[in-house]
Amino acid sequence: MFDIQKLQRFILHSIKPYSAILFLNNTVVGFILLLVTFINPSVGISGVVALISTLIFAHFLNIREAYLSKGFYIYNSLLVGMGIGYLFMPSFISIVLIAISSSFTFLLSFMLNRLFSGYKIPILSLPFSIVTIFIYLASLKYSALLSTLVNNAIYYDISLPLIIGGFFKSIGTILFLPNHIAGIVMSLIILYFSRISFIMALVGFYFGVWFHSFLIGSFRQALYDPYAFNYILVAIALGGVFLLPTVRNFFIALIGVAISVVLTDAIVIFFNYYSIPVFTIPFNITVILFIFVLSVTYYKEFNYSIKSSPEKSLSSYLSSIFRFGSLQRKISLPFIGEWSVYQGFDGEWTHKGEYRYAYDFVKTVDNRTYQNEGLYTTDYYAFGQSIVSPVSGFVVSFRHDLVDNTIGTVDNINNWGNYIIIKSDAGFFVEISHIMQYSITPQVGEYIQAGDIIAKCGNSGYSPEPHIHIQVQEIGVLGGFTREFCFKEYYLGEELIFNATPQKDEVVEAIVINRSISSRLIFILEDILAYDVFEDDRYVDSVEFRVAMNQLGEFYFIDNGGNKLYFYTDTMQFYFYNYEGGGKSHLRELFIVMPRLAFITNKKIEYIDYLPINLIYSRFDTIIIELISSINKNYAKISQRYYYDREMVYSDRGRVVLDSLSKGFKSIEYKNIKLIKKGE
Repeated sequence: MFDIQKLQRFILHSIKPYSAILFLNNTVVGFILLLVTFINPSVGISGVVALISTLIFAHFLNIREAYLSKGFYIYNSLLVGMGIGYLFMPSFISIVLIAISSSFTFLLSFMLNRLFSGYKIPILSLPFSIVTIFIYLASLKYSALLSTLVNNAIYYDISLPLIIGGFFKSIGTILFLPNHIAGIVMSLIILYFSRISFIMALVGFYFGVWFHSFLIGSFRQALYDPYAFNYILVAIALGGVFLLPTVRNFFIALIGVAISVVLTDAIVIFFNYYSIPVFTIPFNITVILFIFVLSVTYYKEFNYSIKSSPEKSLSSYLSSIFRFGSLQRKISLPFIGEWSVYQGFDGEWTHKGEYRYAYDFVKTVDNRTYQNEGLYTTDYYAFGQSIVSPVSGFVVSFRHDLVDNTIGTVDNINNWGNYIIIKSDAGFFVEISHIMQYSITPQVGEYIQAGDIIAKCGNSGYSPEPHIHIQVQEIGVLGGFTREFCFKEYYLGEELIFNATPQKDEVVEAIVINRSISSRLIFILEDILAYDVFEDDRYVDSVEFRVAMNQLGEFYFIDNGGNKLYFYTDTMQFYFYNYEGGGKSHLRELFIVMPRLAFITNKKIEYIDYLPINLIYSRFDTIIIELISSINKNYAKISQRYYYDREMVYSDRGRVVLDSLSKGFKSIEYKNIKLIKKGE
């Protein structure tokens, strides 16, 4: 029986690779570009032949469909097919050559992706570049092939001034169509999906042409360069796709364009001996080098989570750092109750140089760290207080045999005193020092949870008075160089602070986790939250939020209209982090009204969270803000103050009440709308 769904998937896999050439993943764009390729029928036909041959070959090898749905495994084969069609008239011999070449390209793409993925390097169009070298060298012996290199049949075009037409022709050449119409269509597609990519295409092209003219002495000759499209690809790739679209990366992209100019001229000289086209080799070399270096050096503005456009990548990144901080090394406070910051980063006394990222905490009463005259360690409020683990992980080292100093003396030999080093689940190490003699309870190799009592505050080592010293390191040895970190959550007065570092003399209080709240916000697949919807206290509808999961293991609520609200639960909080759907939905409003909920004790507190711009502003306003935020990220910083009281989160945007007896939310209110859980 004929399988319609299988045919639909086959067509989908055939169309999407066209859009991948422009760093997109869109079926409609793929179909438009497919039609555009037939401006030169030889290119259009050869591209289709290459895709069909590749898909048949992949199915013959029983390659899983999940691999075929990823365009980068196939679009290199498409490029090879169009490249052959650009130079050779369609014939039985050229079709056979395309089928063989595209199959070889698919195998090479698959292999290179596996090799490169370990270094987080994309294969780009490198397989295409490699295969075309072999094909064009081999074709020198195939006299039966009829070359169309001199008389490429592009039947439809318009006339434009060279300064403008040069750009559009270069854009079109990406699809082997050095044609104004093709370039205009492709430019409009880029502009529609990403203003940033379009700007980078313009800037990359004209900067590359200017730099090339500076080297060769002729601007006009530089505009005629058939390989100038490499400048466009480099600028888009480095200015927004693989790196975040920021001012720094804008200049990195320009440096990349300059490098690609020199590479192009060098490769042209070398390849002309065998009449081999350069195609995208300069683009591949330049971008892969940059990505490799910046990824292994943990460049802060590397785009680790590529979205559908540079704007969405930047918005996602900014939303993440505003809400959760830019630092990956996050720990909890190492104590219970209220303590004061005695010394922080770049402290006044000892936190200097390679040891500047550290904190010292003391316990105070009425701004004093001790009672009586403070002559004895037992006079100090911190001495003997419990130290709790700031992370979950394994104990890798400790020492606890050193005596606690009497007040007025310090141990200059054993600077760190008694200490414990814990390797966190995230991979970094935490060292806590100046611990009370013989108070450390866990053993080396023992796994401990964040919040477990592990020792008591002492006065050992170079310590003038009892305090807790804590630092984060990349190695698990005593006195390793410190690395920047932040504290996940803490109270500062009546305010709950997230992912921050307190200032000197601030009194901070550790969070006490309320497990009863966390248990009511643990959702599993196919859980359903059903609500009656009231508008101005009048029943108007009912709605269900069903729990689902995508291929990446991300959980989300999905409503009757297909809108999705992604959520995450860790040991300390429940939060929403992404919304996909229409401009009006209850899930969208739920994100706005309660973006997160900390599992804290039942006390009245307030906190600030930051909302994604697409939740608050219109599409037009969002486009403008996204563009401006690439220059100044604070334009995308939308803060909202929330209040938590008696298992209810509220703000001037609405409120959410937790269900005290079962999972989920008892009620959700915003504007004149109220959702009440069924059965309440």
